Order: sequence, then C-alpha cells, then structure tokens
Amino acid sequence: MPAIQTIPRSPIGPLPIDSPMSPEHPTATPNGWSRPNAHAASQASKTSQYIDKITSENEKLKRELKAERLAREEEAKRVSAARSKAEDSRAEHQHLQMLVDTNARALERKDRKLEELKAQLEHETRNRKIADEKAAEALKMLGDMRSATQRHLATAYEQKHLAETNADTAREGYKRMTDVYEKKIKYVTEQMNELRQMQHENADKMKRQTIISDQLQHELARKQRTEDKMVDMMGQYKREHAKEMEELTKEAERLRRVVPEKEQELDKLLQELQQTKDKMKWVMAQQKRQL
Repeated sequence: MPAIQTIPRSPIGPLPIDSPMSPEHPTATPNGWSRPNAHAASQASKTSQYIDKITSENEKLKRELKAERLAREEEAKRVSAARSKAEDSRAEHQHLQMLVDTNARALERKDRKLEELKAQLEHETRNRKIADEKAAEALKMLGDMRSATQRHLATAYEQKHLAETNADTAREGYKRMTDVYEKKIKYVTEQMNELRQMQHENADKMKRQTIISDQLQHELARKQRTEDKMVDMMGQYKREHAKEMEELTKEAERLRRVVPEKEQELDKLLQELQQTKDKMKWVMAQQKRQL
C-alpha cells in the first residue's frame, strides 16, 4: 500500500494543493482563502482519485485476505483429514498386529494338534502291523490245517476205495460228506482271501493317510500367511482323517470278530473230519468182521 503524502499545515488558511501546475515555491497571496475555482476543482479530483485508489487497494487486500483465510481453512481441513487418516492407520496397524498375534497362537495350536495326529497315526500303524502279523499267523495256521485236512481226505479216499465193493451205502454217505467238507473248505479259503485283500486295502489306506499328513505339514509351512485357507485344509484333513480312522477301526473290529469265527469253523471242520474218520474205521472194522 503506497504511503500517504502529507503537506505541512499552513499557518493561515487551508492546506495548499500539491499540483504539478503550481510552482515549487508559490508566492503567498494577501488572502489565502481567495483562490481560483479551477485550482480547487483540480485538488478535489486528485483527492477523489486517491480515495478510489485507496478503496481499490482495500478491496484487493480484502480479497487477498479472504483467499488467505480460505487457503488456511483448506489447509486446516487437510491437516485434520491427515490426522484422522493417521489415527485410522494407527488403529488398523494395531488391529493387524492383534491378528498376527492371534494367527501365531493359532498356528502353534495347530502344530501341537498335528504332532498329536502324527503320534496317533504312528500308534495306529503299530497296531495295524501287529494285526497283520496275527493275520499272517492265522493264514499259516489255516495252511497247516488245510494240509492236514487234505491228508485226511486222501486217507479217507483210500479207505473209501478199499471199502467200495462191500460198502456202497457208506461210500455214498462219505462222498456227500466229502463234498460238504470241500465246500466248507472252499468257503473258508474265499473268506481268508477276502480278509487278505482287506488287509492290503487297509495298508494302502494307511499309506495314503501318511502321505496326506506329510503334504499337510508342508502346506502348513508354506501357507502360514494364508490362515483362512489353512484352516479349511486342516478341517478337511481332520474330517477325512476321522472318517478314515473310523472306517479302519470298524474294519479292525470286524476282523477281530471274523478271525475267531473262522477258527471255530476250522475246529468244527476238523472235529467232523475226525468223526468221519472214526466212523470209517468202524465201518471198515465191521466189514472185516463180516468177511
């Protein structure tokens, strides 16, 4: 804003008018109030121009002040928004940190659960191995029994041929009993083959369970940052594992029930063979007495 120029007050009369037309040192008139009207009009015009200039500059300053105030308000809004965003970011960071801690604890729990599942799997594997060994022993016993049965059958066939000429009725009865025994032996053999096949299938299931467990452990190590997917996989594994273990448990229970039944059938078959042998001996003795 330009400085306002002032003229020293005259000791007598009004202030002189600074005009480029007036001389630098005007000559004092006898009466200071009696001046030409043209000079007064020029002085009034300059004053009006000066007032207009002051008013214009004042309006300009008001506009600049208003613009500055608006700029400061916008800056205050931006600072407030940035501060709010910083608070939100801080809260989000705290929330994420809490989630990280929660996920870390969940991973620790799942690692412990995985170790427990591995221990259970090892225990079931040992039990399955023991069951396989017992089944192998049962198969060996069945083979021995079958060999003994075949020997008894061979002896019975020989006795049948010796007594065939004089004991037609005994021969026919013996043949029927032999057919029955052969069917029983065939049935028992088929049952044991089915048991052996089931044991192989159970062994394959245990291998698949081991492979799934190893794959899950690798997946857990690789997917620690994708907790949701890991939870789904772990839940699926638990369901599949529980289902497989339930089926294996039922199968093992069925095998434990079936093997004693087969052994009882074999014992009964041996007893019947022994009774048949005794009967044939008795028939042969009777035939010899008749001869």
